[in-house]
Amino acid sequence: MLASGLSGLAVALVVGALVFQDNIARFRLNPRTPFQIEAPPPAPNYQARDTWLLWPDVAPADARAEIFYLHSTSYYSNAGWNAPIGDVSAEEELSRNVIPNELGPFMPFGPLFAPRYREATLFSFFTHKFDGVAARKLAYADVRAAFDRFLRASDPKKPLVLVGYGQGALHLQGLLKDYFQTDEKLRGRLAAAYAIDQATPLGLFKTYLAATPPCADDAAIRCVISYIDYERRFTGEIERARQRSMVWTSDGELQSTADDPLLCVNPLGWTHSTDRAEAELHLGAASATGLAPGSAPPAMSKIIGAQCESGVLIVDRPAQPFLRRPAWFDKKWRARSYNLFYYDLAADADRRIAAVAQKMEEEYLRLDPIAESVDLEVSPIHKTKH
Repeated sequence: MLASGLSGLAVALVVGALVFQDNIARFRLNPRTPFQIEAPPPAPNYQARDTWLLWPDVAPADARAEIFYLHSTSYYSNAGWNAPIGDVSAEEELSRNVIPNELGPFMPFGPLFAPRYREATLFSFFTHKFDGVAARKLAYADVRAAFDRFLRASDPKKPLVLVGYGQGALHLQGLLKDYFQTDEKLRGRLAAAYAIDQATPLGLFKTYLAATPPCADDAAIRCVISYIDYERRFTGEIERARQRSMVWTSDGELQSTADDPLLCVNPLGWTHSTDRAEAELHLGAASATGLAPGSAPPAMSKIIGAQCESGVLIVDRPAQPFLRRPAWFDKKWRARSYNLFYYDLAADADRRIAAVAQKMEEEYLRLDPIAESVDLEVSPIHKTKH
Protein backbone atom coordinates (compact mmCIF):
# COMPACT_ATOMS: atom_id res chain seq x y z
CA MET A 1 0.00 0.00 0.00
CA LEU A 2 2.81 2.38 0.99
CA ALA A 3 4.83 1.40 -2.07
CA SER A 4 1.85 2.04 -4.30
CA GLY A 5 1.31 5.45 -2.74
CA LEU A 6 4.97 6.39 -3.14
CA SER A 7 4.90 5.23 -6.74
CA GLY A 8 1.83 7.36 -7.42
CA LEU A 9 3.49 10.37 -5.78
CA ALA A 10 6.61 9.90 -7.91
CA VAL A 11 4.53 9.79 -11.07
CA ALA A 12 2.65 12.93 -10.00
CA LEU A 13 5.94 14.75 -9.34
CA VAL A 14 7.32 13.77 -12.74
CA VAL A 15 4.13 14.85 -14.51
CA GLY A 16 4.09 18.11 -12.57
CA ALA A 17 7.73 18.78 -13.45
CA LEU A 18 6.98 18.25 -17.13
CA VAL A 19 3.85 20.40 -17.10
CA PHE A 20 5.56 23.26 -15.26
CA GLN A 21 9.03 22.77 -16.74
CA ASP A 22 9.23 26.29 -18.21
CA ASN A 23 8.33 27.92 -14.89
CA ILE A 24 10.81 25.72 -13.02
CA ALA A 25 13.58 26.48 -15.50
CA ARG A 26 12.98 30.23 -15.41
CA PHE A 27 12.91 30.20 -11.61
CA ARG A 28 16.31 28.49 -11.56
CA LEU A 29 17.76 30.95 -14.08
CA ASN A 30 16.51 34.12 -12.33
CA PRO A 31 19.36 36.11 -10.69
CA ARG A 32 18.65 36.65 -7.02
CA THR A 33 20.19 40.12 -6.74
CA PRO A 34 18.37 43.07 -8.39
CA PHE A 35 20.34 44.81 -11.14
CA GLN A 36 20.17 48.15 -9.30
CA ILE A 37 22.24 46.93 -6.35
CA GLU A 38 24.45 44.47 -8.19
CA ALA A 39 28.00 45.58 -8.97
CA PRO A 40 28.45 45.00 -12.72
CA PRO A 41 31.48 43.04 -13.93
CA PRO A 42 34.49 45.20 -14.90
CA ALA A 43 34.16 46.76 -18.34
CA PRO A 44 36.39 45.36 -21.10
CA ASN A 45 39.20 47.40 -22.61
CA TYR A 46 39.06 46.58 -26.30
CA GLN A 47 42.64 47.72 -26.83
CA ALA A 48 43.60 44.48 -25.04
CA ARG A 49 43.73 41.32 -27.14
CA ASP A 50 42.14 39.17 -24.43
CA THR A 51 38.85 41.05 -24.73
CA TRP A 52 38.41 39.55 -28.19
CA LEU A 53 37.36 36.00 -28.91
CA LEU A 54 38.78 36.48 -32.40
CA TRP A 55 41.07 39.20 -33.70
CA PRO A 56 43.37 38.54 -36.66
CA ASP A 57 47.06 39.05 -36.10
CA VAL A 58 47.57 39.44 -39.85
CA ALA A 59 44.83 39.66 -42.46
CA PRO A 60 45.24 36.98 -45.16
CA ALA A 61 46.48 38.35 -48.46
CA ASP A 62 43.52 36.78 -50.27
CA ALA A 63 40.89 38.01 -47.80
CA ARG A 64 37.69 38.95 -49.57
CA ALA A 65 35.86 40.62 -46.69
CA GLU A 66 35.96 41.43 -43.00
CA ILE A 67 33.53 39.61 -40.71
CA PHE A 68 32.27 41.24 -37.50
CA TYR A 69 30.45 38.67 -35.37
CA LEU A 70 28.34 38.93 -32.21
CA HIS A 71 27.63 35.62 -30.49
CA SER A 72 24.36 34.44 -29.01
CA THR A 73 23.73 34.07 -25.28
CA SER A 74 26.19 31.64 -23.70
CA TYR A 75 25.81 32.79 -20.07
CA TYR A 76 23.11 30.78 -18.34
CA SER A 77 24.01 31.51 -14.74
CA ASN A 78 21.82 33.15 -12.08
CA ALA A 79 24.93 34.55 -10.37
CA GLY A 80 24.47 37.94 -12.05
CA TRP A 81 22.62 39.86 -14.74
CA ASN A 82 25.70 40.19 -16.96
CA ALA A 83 28.54 37.78 -17.62
CA PRO A 84 32.04 38.64 -16.47
CA ILE A 85 34.50 38.78 -19.36
CA GLY A 86 36.10 35.35 -19.59
CA ASP A 87 33.49 33.48 -17.54
CA VAL A 88 34.71 29.86 -17.64
CA SER A 89 31.40 28.13 -18.42
CA ALA A 90 30.41 30.71 -21.03
CA GLU A 91 33.83 30.49 -22.68
CA GLU A 92 33.57 26.72 -22.93
CA GLU A 93 30.13 27.00 -24.53
CA LEU A 94 31.40 29.60 -26.98
CA SER A 95 34.50 27.73 -28.11
CA ARG A 96 32.98 24.26 -28.36
CA ASN A 97 29.47 24.98 -29.58
CA VAL A 98 28.47 28.55 -30.37
CA ILE A 99 31.28 29.87 -32.57
CA PRO A 100 31.71 26.75 -34.75
CA ASN A 101 28.01 26.60 -35.61
CA GLU A 102 27.15 30.31 -35.84
CA LEU A 103 30.32 31.76 -37.31
CA GLY A 104 31.49 28.66 -39.17
CA PRO A 105 29.68 29.44 -42.45
CA PHE A 106 31.44 32.83 -42.69
CA MET A 107 34.97 31.82 -41.68
CA PRO A 108 36.38 31.22 -45.19
CA PHE A 109 35.89 34.78 -46.41
CA GLY A 110 38.36 36.84 -44.44
CA PRO A 111 39.57 38.06 -41.05
CA LEU A 112 37.19 37.49 -38.15
CA PHE A 113 36.46 40.04 -35.44
CA ALA A 114 34.46 38.76 -32.46
CA PRO A 115 34.41 40.69 -29.19
CA ARG A 116 33.85 39.27 -25.77
CA TYR A 117 31.18 41.38 -24.10
CA ARG A 118 29.32 41.43 -20.81
CA GLU A 119 26.38 39.57 -22.30
CA ALA A 120 23.03 39.65 -20.54
CA THR A 121 22.25 36.37 -18.83
CA LEU A 122 19.66 34.07 -20.40
CA PHE A 123 16.90 35.01 -17.94
CA SER A 124 17.06 38.64 -19.11
CA PHE A 125 15.17 37.60 -22.22
CA PHE A 126 12.16 36.38 -20.23
CA THR A 127 11.41 39.69 -18.57
CA HIS A 128 10.56 43.19 -19.75
CA LYS A 129 11.23 44.61 -16.31
CA PHE A 130 14.07 47.00 -15.51
CA ASP A 131 16.64 44.33 -14.63
CA GLY A 132 16.46 42.45 -17.92
CA VAL A 133 16.33 45.63 -20.00
CA ALA A 134 19.26 47.19 -18.14
CA ALA A 135 21.33 44.03 -18.58
CA ARG A 136 20.80 44.15 -22.35
CA LYS A 137 21.65 47.84 -22.51
CA LEU A 138 24.88 47.28 -20.59
CA ALA A 139 25.83 44.50 -23.03
CA TYR A 140 25.17 46.77 -25.99
CA ALA A 141 27.39 49.49 -24.51
CA ASP A 142 30.24 46.98 -24.71
CA VAL A 143 29.34 46.05 -28.29
CA ARG A 144 29.47 49.70 -29.33
CA ALA A 145 32.88 50.13 -27.74
CA ALA A 146 34.11 47.01 -29.52
CA PHE A 147 32.77 48.18 -32.87
CA ASP A 148 34.51 51.55 -32.45
CA ARG A 149 37.76 49.66 -31.88
CA PHE A 150 37.10 47.46 -34.91
CA LEU A 151 36.48 50.47 -37.15
CA ARG A 152 39.85 51.98 -36.21
CA ALA A 153 41.59 48.80 -37.44
CA SER A 154 39.27 48.00 -40.33
CA ASP A 155 40.29 48.16 -44.00
CA PRO A 156 37.90 50.65 -45.64
CA LYS A 157 38.48 49.01 -49.04
CA LYS A 158 37.16 45.61 -47.96
CA PRO A 159 33.52 44.46 -48.02
CA LEU A 160 32.01 43.96 -44.59
CA VAL A 161 29.71 41.24 -43.29
CA LEU A 162 27.85 41.61 -39.99
CA VAL A 163 26.73 38.41 -38.26
CA GLY A 164 24.70 38.18 -35.05
CA TYR A 165 22.71 35.39 -33.44
CA GLY A 166 20.12 35.73 -30.69
CA GLN A 167 21.30 38.38 -28.26
CA GLY A 168 24.11 39.18 -30.69
CA ALA A 169 21.54 39.90 -33.40
CA LEU A 170 19.75 42.36 -31.12
CA HIS A 171 23.02 44.24 -30.66
CA LEU A 172 23.70 44.02 -34.39
CA GLN A 173 20.42 45.87 -34.98
CA GLY A 174 21.73 48.56 -32.65
CA LEU A 175 24.92 48.89 -34.72
CA LEU A 176 22.90 49.21 -37.91
CA LYS A 177 20.89 51.99 -36.27
CA ASP A 178 23.81 53.88 -34.76
CA TYR A 179 26.51 53.52 -37.46
CA PHE A 180 25.13 52.61 -40.88
CA GLN A 181 22.22 54.99 -41.48
CA THR A 182 24.22 58.19 -41.93
CA ASP A 183 27.72 56.88 -42.77
CA GLU A 184 27.54 56.35 -46.52
CA LYS A 185 31.09 55.00 -46.83
CA LEU A 186 30.58 52.40 -44.13
CA ARG A 187 27.21 51.40 -45.54
CA GLY A 188 28.77 51.09 -48.98
CA ARG A 189 30.99 48.27 -47.70
CA LEU A 190 28.12 46.22 -46.30
CA ALA A 191 27.55 42.96 -48.16
CA ALA A 192 24.75 41.97 -45.76
CA ALA A 193 23.81 41.94 -42.09
CA TYR A 194 22.66 38.56 -40.79
CA ALA A 195 20.42 39.06 -37.73
CA ILE A 196 19.39 35.50 -36.92
CA ASP A 197 17.17 34.15 -34.12
CA GLN A 198 16.06 37.66 -33.23
CA ALA A 199 12.80 39.43 -34.08
CA THR A 200 13.21 42.26 -36.60
CA PRO A 201 9.96 44.24 -37.05
CA LEU A 202 9.31 45.37 -40.60
CA GLY A 203 8.37 48.79 -39.26
CA LEU A 204 12.00 49.47 -38.35
CA PHE A 205 12.83 49.72 -42.06
CA LYS A 206 10.49 52.70 -42.33
CA THR A 207 12.19 54.47 -39.43
CA TYR A 208 15.70 54.04 -38.08
CA LEU A 209 16.78 51.21 -40.44
CA ALA A 210 15.51 52.91 -43.59
CA ALA A 211 18.98 53.05 -45.19
CA THR A 212 19.56 49.29 -44.73
CA PRO A 213 16.45 47.58 -46.15
CA PRO A 214 15.54 43.90 -45.99
CA CYS A 215 17.26 41.73 -48.61
CA ALA A 216 14.59 41.29 -51.28
CA ASP A 217 16.33 38.46 -53.15
CA ASP A 218 19.63 36.62 -53.44
CA ALA A 219 21.23 39.42 -55.49
CA ALA A 220 20.60 42.28 -53.06
CA ILE A 221 23.44 43.91 -51.11
CA ARG A 222 23.72 46.43 -48.28
CA CYS A 223 20.65 44.86 -46.76
CA VAL A 224 19.39 42.86 -43.78
CA ILE A 225 18.62 39.15 -43.48
CA SER A 226 16.63 38.05 -40.46
CA TYR A 227 14.72 34.93 -39.47
CA ILE A 228 13.76 32.91 -36.39
CA ASP A 229 13.33 29.22 -37.16
CA TYR A 230 11.22 26.72 -35.24
CA GLU A 231 9.64 23.37 -35.88
CA ARG A 232 5.87 23.71 -35.79
CA ARG A 233 5.60 21.80 -32.49
CA PHE A 234 7.16 24.73 -30.57
CA THR A 235 3.91 26.67 -30.48
CA GLY A 236 4.68 28.51 -27.24
CA GLU A 237 8.12 29.64 -28.39
CA ILE A 238 6.79 30.72 -31.77
CA GLU A 239 4.19 32.92 -30.10
CA ARG A 240 6.76 34.30 -27.66
CA ALA A 241 9.06 35.21 -30.56
CA ARG A 242 6.22 37.15 -32.19
CA GLN A 243 4.77 38.82 -29.12
CA ARG A 244 7.44 39.00 -26.40
CA SER A 245 10.69 39.91 -28.16
CA MET A 246 12.24 43.31 -27.61
CA VAL A 247 13.95 45.64 -30.07
CA TRP A 248 15.69 49.00 -29.90
CA THR A 249 13.82 52.25 -30.29
CA SER A 250 15.27 55.28 -32.09
CA ASP A 251 16.36 56.80 -28.76
CA GLY A 252 18.21 53.69 -27.55
CA GLU A 253 15.51 52.16 -25.36
CA LEU A 254 13.95 48.71 -25.72
CA GLN A 255 10.32 48.01 -26.53
CA SER A 256 8.17 44.93 -27.12
CA THR A 257 7.42 43.62 -30.61
CA ALA A 258 3.81 42.76 -29.69
CA ASP A 259 1.65 42.63 -32.84
CA ASP A 260 4.42 44.04 -35.06
CA PRO A 261 4.84 42.22 -38.40
CA LEU A 262 8.32 40.66 -38.47
CA LEU A 263 10.86 40.26 -41.24
CA CYS A 264 11.37 36.64 -42.27
CA VAL A 265 13.91 36.01 -45.04
CA ASN A 266 13.69 32.35 -46.02
CA PRO A 267 17.24 30.96 -46.43
CA LEU A 268 15.91 28.49 -49.00
CA GLY A 269 15.56 31.15 -51.67
CA TRP A 270 16.47 34.38 -49.83
CA THR A 271 13.19 36.24 -50.26
CA HIS A 272 10.61 37.22 -47.66
CA SER A 273 7.85 35.48 -49.55
CA THR A 274 5.37 33.39 -47.57
CA ASP A 275 5.52 30.60 -50.18
CA ARG A 276 6.88 27.29 -48.99
CA ALA A 277 10.43 26.43 -50.12
CA GLU A 278 10.90 22.72 -50.63
CA ALA A 279 13.81 20.64 -49.38
CA GLU A 280 15.31 20.40 -52.88
CA LEU A 281 16.60 23.96 -52.37
CA HIS A 282 18.37 23.09 -49.12
CA LEU A 283 22.17 23.22 -49.57
CA GLY A 284 22.98 21.74 -46.22
CA ALA A 285 22.65 21.60 -42.46
CA ALA A 286 25.70 20.80 -40.33
CA SER A 287 26.82 20.22 -36.79
CA ALA A 288 30.23 21.77 -36.22
CA THR A 289 30.25 21.33 -32.43
CA GLY A 290 33.69 20.42 -31.15
CA LEU A 291 35.43 20.89 -34.50
CA ALA A 292 38.64 22.87 -34.75
CA PRO A 293 38.28 26.40 -36.16
CA GLY A 294 38.15 26.36 -39.94
CA SER A 295 37.16 22.70 -40.16
CA ALA A 296 34.33 22.01 -42.58
CA PRO A 297 31.60 19.78 -41.11
CA PRO A 298 29.79 17.25 -43.33
CA ALA A 299 26.84 18.77 -45.18
CA MET A 300 23.40 17.20 -44.90
CA SER A 301 21.55 18.62 -47.87
CA LYS A 302 17.95 18.51 -49.07
CA ILE A 303 16.61 17.41 -45.68
CA ILE A 304 14.27 20.26 -44.71
CA GLY A 305 11.79 22.60 -46.32
CA ALA A 306 10.79 25.92 -44.77
CA GLN A 307 8.06 28.56 -44.93
CA CYS A 308 7.66 32.02 -43.44
CA GLU A 309 4.43 32.21 -41.43
CA SER A 310 3.53 35.46 -39.67
CA GLY A 311 7.18 36.45 -39.39
CA VAL A 312 8.57 33.12 -38.14
CA LEU A 313 10.35 30.53 -40.29
CA ILE A 314 8.58 27.20 -39.79
CA VAL A 315 10.95 24.36 -40.67
CA ASP A 316 10.35 20.67 -41.24
CA ARG A 317 11.37 18.36 -38.43
CA PRO A 318 14.74 16.87 -39.43
CA ALA A 319 14.95 13.09 -39.58
CA GLN A 320 18.32 13.33 -37.79
CA PRO A 321 17.72 13.69 -34.02
CA PHE A 322 20.92 15.71 -33.48
CA LEU A 323 19.53 18.43 -35.77
CA ARG A 324 16.41 18.95 -33.66
CA ARG A 325 16.01 21.69 -31.07
CA PRO A 326 15.74 20.13 -27.57
CA ALA A 327 12.30 20.49 -26.00
CA TRP A 328 12.98 19.87 -22.32
CA PHE A 329 13.47 22.53 -19.64
CA ASP A 330 15.94 25.31 -20.52
CA LYS A 331 17.75 23.34 -23.25
CA LYS A 332 15.44 24.76 -25.94
CA TRP A 333 16.60 28.29 -25.08
CA ARG A 334 20.32 27.60 -25.21
CA ALA A 335 22.62 27.91 -28.20
CA ARG A 336 22.10 25.06 -30.62
CA SER A 337 24.74 22.46 -31.42
CA TYR A 338 24.03 22.63 -35.16
CA ASN A 339 23.08 25.08 -37.90
CA LEU A 340 20.18 24.04 -40.12
CA PHE A 341 21.33 26.41 -42.88
CA TYR A 342 25.11 26.20 -42.50
CA TYR A 343 25.92 25.78 -46.19
CA ASP A 344 23.03 27.93 -47.38
CA LEU A 345 24.49 30.80 -45.35
CA ALA A 346 28.00 30.13 -46.67
CA ALA A 347 26.85 30.24 -50.29
CA ASP A 348 24.78 33.36 -49.67
CA ALA A 349 27.66 35.25 -48.05
CA ASP A 350 29.96 34.22 -50.90
CA ARG A 351 27.53 35.61 -53.46
CA ARG A 352 26.82 38.91 -51.68
CA ILE A 353 30.50 39.56 -50.90
CA ALA A 354 31.33 39.18 -54.59
CA ALA A 355 28.45 41.46 -55.55
CA VAL A 356 29.33 44.26 -53.16
CA ALA A 357 33.02 44.06 -54.09
CA GLN A 358 32.10 44.57 -57.74
CA LYS A 359 29.77 47.42 -56.81
CA MET A 360 32.47 49.11 -54.75
CA GLU A 361 34.88 48.89 -57.69
CA GLU A 362 32.30 50.33 -60.08
CA GLU A 363 31.56 53.20 -57.74
CA TYR A 364 35.26 53.93 -57.32
CA LEU A 365 35.76 54.06 -61.09
CA ARG A 366 32.79 56.39 -61.43
CA LEU A 367 34.16 58.97 -59.00
CA ASP A 368 33.90 62.47 -60.45
CA PRO A 369 37.21 63.73 -61.88
CA ILE A 370 38.94 66.75 -60.39
CA ALA A 371 36.99 69.73 -61.66
CA GLU A 372 39.93 71.95 -62.48
CA SER A 373 43.67 71.43 -62.75
CA VAL A 374 46.46 74.02 -62.65
CA ASP A 375 49.61 73.66 -64.78
CA LEU A 376 52.80 75.04 -63.22
CA GLU A 377 55.24 76.43 -65.78
CA VAL A 378 58.02 76.59 -63.21
CA SER A 379 58.21 74.36 -60.22
CA PRO A 380 59.81 76.35 -57.41
CA ILE A 381 62.69 74.72 -55.56
CA HIS A 382 63.64 75.90 -52.09
CA LYS A 383 67.09 74.87 -51.06
CA THR A 384 67.88 74.31 -47.42
CA LYS A 385 71.11 75.23 -45.74
CA HIS A 386 73.16 72.44 -44.21
